[in-house]
Amino acid sequence: MVERLSERTGYVAGGVNVGVIWLDERRVLMVDTGLSESNGKRVLKEIQRAGGEVVGILTTHAHADHFGANAAIVRRTGARVYAPPIDEAILRHPELMPRMLYAGADPPASMRGRFLLAESSPVDQVLPPGITFIEGREINVVSLPGHSPGQVGYRVDGVFFCADIVLPEDAIDKFKIPYICSISEHLASLDTVAAVEYDVAMPGHGDVTASLTELILLNRDLVTRLLDAILKSLSEPRTMDDLMVDMLEAFEADPHEAAVYYLIQPTIYAALSHLEQSGQVVNIIRDRRSAWVASC
Repeated sequence: MVERLSERTGYVAGGVNVGVIWLDERRVLMVDTGLSESNGKRVLKEIQRAGGEVVGILTTHAHADHFGANAAIVRRTGARVYAPPIDEAILRHPELMPRMLYAGADPPASMRGRFLLAESSPVDQVLPPGITFIEGREINVVSLPGHSPGQVGYRVDGVFFCADIVLPEDAIDKFKIPYICSISEHLASLDTVAAVEYDVAMPGHGDVTASLTELILLNRDLVTRLLDAILKSLSEPRTMDDLMVDMLEAFEADPHEAAVYYLIQPTIYAALSHLEQSGQVVNIIRDRRSAWVASC
C-alpha cells in the first residue's frame, strides 16, 4: 500500500522503503526501487493501485538493495532514471561494486550475488546537489556522502527521503559494523542531516519519523565506538588482518559469508583513513607487511 507522507508524497514500506512523489494527479517519481525485480514489481503494483503512473526514478545511491529493480521498472514503464554523481557510474556498471570491495580485483563468485551485484541500470540524467526541477516539480537534492561516494537525499514538500545516512537499531544489531566508504564524509553528512528542515523523514530502512535526532545520535555513537576500539587495538602495530579480527571480536560480529566480510573491511579502512587524517594513527611498511599503529 502507498502510505501518504504529505498531499503529494508517499512511500511503500519494505526491506528498503521506496518513496513516491506525485508530479501531477497521475504521474509519479519513485525514490529508489528495491533489491530485485520481484520487489520492484510489488511496489509498482501498489503505485498503480493508487492510480499512479511511474515516469521517473530518483536513485539515492548505488547499492544493489536500492537500485536492483531499476532496470525492471524501466522495462515496464519507460521511466527516466536520475542518479547522483559518482554513484551513477556504478548504476551503469554494477560490477564496479564487488570489484571495489575486493581491492579492485576480479571478485570471487561468492561476491557476485544480487545483494552486491545488481542488474545494470540506465541513467538518463545526473543530478548534482542543490535545487532541481523535474517537469516543474521542485526537488532539493541533499548531498549525503559517506555510506556511498555520492549518496544523496531528496527533500520535497517538507518530506525528506534521507537514504541510508542513518540506520535503525535493528539493522545495526544485525550487521554490527555497517558499510561506510568514508568515515570523515559520513560524520559530516550526519551534521548535514541534523540541519535539514523537514516535517517527516523517510529513511531507506526502518520507520518513517518526525525527527531523526535519536537515529543521528545512534549512528554517530556507532562510529565513535569503532574509532575508539581501533585506537585501543593499535597500541601496538597491527596488520589489517589482525585489526579485522580485533574489530569483529569487539563488536561480536561473526561473518560467515564473503559478501558480509568484505562489506565490513572497507569500513575499517575508512576509519583508519579518518584517524590518519587527524594524526592519530600512522601506516608503516615493515618486514614485507603493512601495519597500522597509534601515533602517540
